[in-house]
Parts: sequence; C-alpha cells; structure tokens
Amino acid sequence: MRARTLKLPLGAAAMAVVFAASTGLSLRAEAQPAAAADVPVARVGDATITASEVERRLAQVPPFQLQTFGRTPDEIRKNFVSQVLVRELLLAQGAAAQKLTERADVQDRVRGVLRSALLQRIQAEAATSSPVTDEEVRAYYEANRDRFSSPAMVALWRILVATRGEAEAILAELKKDPSPQRFKEIAREKSLDKATSMRGGDLGFVASDGTTAEPGLKVDPGLLSAAAGVKDAELVPEPVPEGDGFAVLWRRQSKKPVSRSLEQEAPSIRQILAHGKAEAQVKQLLDRLRAQDVSGHAPELVDLIDITSTGDLQPKKRPGTLASGRRPGAPPPSPAPRQDMR
Repeated sequence: MRARTLKLPLGAAAMAVVFAASTGLSLRAEAQPAAAADVPVARVGDATITASEVERRLAQVPPFQLQTFGRTPDEIRKNFVSQVLVRELLLAQGAAAQKLTERADVQDRVRGVLRSALLQRIQAEAATSSPVTDEEVRAYYEANRDRFSSPAMVALWRILVATRGEAEAILAELKKDPSPQRFKEIAREKSLDKATSMRGGDLGFVASDGTTAEPGLKVDPGLLSAAAGVKDAELVPEPVPEGDGFAVLWRRQSKKPVSRSLEQEAPSIRQILAHGKAEAQVKQLLDRLRAQDVSGHAPELVDLIDITSTGDLQPKKRPGTLASGRRPGAPPPSPAPRQDMR
C-alpha cells in the first residue's frame, strides 16, 4: 500500500522555517545528552534535520496517522522524513529564495505564528506557576451562583384589551385560527400594552415572582396563576383580569428549574480561572513591552483612513484637497470663448 502524505498544519511550520531562514537562525534541534540525537538524518541546503528533530515531530502525530506512512516502523520513519520534513524545508528555502519573507502578507502570518506560540507558552507557564486551586474554584462558584442555577419559568404571550367582551371575541377568533402568526397580528393591532404589542405580545420567559428578561417588565401574578391551569402550547380558555383590563393569554412553553452543583461546574470554572490568570500575565507582558518598544505612536493618523457604511476602506481626502484635483489657491479655468453662431 502506498503511503499517503500526512495532513498536518504545514503552513505554520513552513512560516516558522521561513522566518528562521530569513533571520539566520539555526534549524538544528537543541543539544541532547545522547550523541545519537544530533546525528544528521538529512541535509537540505544549509539546514540539517537531526534524529532528535525527527523524534520530536513524530511524537506530535497521532498513531492512526502514522500508519499512513507505512507498515513497519522503519518505513514510517523514512517516509515521514522524506514526505513531511524534507518537503517543509524545500518549500521554506524556496520561499526564502524568492524573498517571500519581504511580502507584507507573509510577514503578517509569521507574526501570527510567533504571537500564537508566545500565548501558548504563557498559558503553559501560568498553569505551572499559578495553578487553579480548589478554594479559588469554590469562591468563584459562590460569587456567581446565579449563573449555575435558574428557577422554573414559563413563556407567555398576551394581548391586553379594555373589556371582557373584546377579550372573548379575540379568543373566539383564535379558536378558528390558533396560529402564532394570527396571534401576533391581533396583538399588534389591538393590544393596549405598547411595550410588547410590536413583538406580537411576547412577554418572554417569566419567573414565579413575575420577573422577566426584559428590564422593567414584570408580569401580573394573576397571569401566572391562569397559565398554571393549562399545558404548554395551550390558550387560557377564559379572559384573565389584569389591572383595569383583560388579557388573552397563551402559554407557549416552560423551563424546568436548573441547579448545577459545584462538582458539575468545577471543570469549566477551572478553565475560566486559568484563562484569567494567563490573560493577566499577557497584560503584564504587553505593558512592559509597550513601555520598552513602542515609539513614534501617532494613532490620530488613522483618521486619514475612511470606512464606508458597507465596510469598504478608502483614503480620506486630505485637508485642502479639492474634489476636482485643482491646487488650492489656483484660479478657476477660464471659460471657453463663445462662438458667434450667426
């Protein structure tokens, strides 16, 4: 069976090699205690692939993908070197020879690779130097209990009218056409609650105390009592008194109460806290590097770049530049002499 080329993120590796070649960095692996680890396996131009480099790269490949390179360990190693490592260096040196590293888009990608590598290292160092403790996980859980539990809720749609007769007429019409579209049409036309009529009378999910997700919107307890007497997707069969008016009520769906324990949420909380610690280290590094390396910063110059309403970029006209291209202060062109048509 012929070995297939492994599908690896070669673009990132190639860019790293291009960057190393363009800056004159050595492509050799770090010195290992065993002399055999530094034995050259292949030379591509002025670059050398050592046994330790082959071992490091093979360790990153899942076993099922290694099997695509051959049937025996010897065949897998040889094909991996020729089909992956040598190929990478050939492409990298070819790119360097064509001076692709001088292209702005390639430099952007190289910076992206280096940025990702640095962030990964910071995350690993943060996990080692400041691991998340059980006490920190418990404190986060206690401070954010509302994120891990929610009460039972019911979704309600409501049309508010002035009289019982109006409500009964609407119920009769909805019994003929009990569709969400018709309910919303009537709510927009007749509901006295203008805060919810334009969204078809949708009150959203309502908790047992009448609170909703909408700021300032609280539902009359009588509506909840009436909705408790029907099942999901059923209309309340009678008008429900609400203040000085009457409501036509439709129970759409319900949510059971949710309460997740500390043990259930601990893994996700650890990830959140670990990410926060890594971000804090990134911020410290950025503050130090900004003070050390940023100079000649003139952010106001980006005002010369205009972004249109459609998201297109275009240069803004410089102050004093006229649309016609005429130099400021230049006299307007003289009109052409009129010809006597007689």
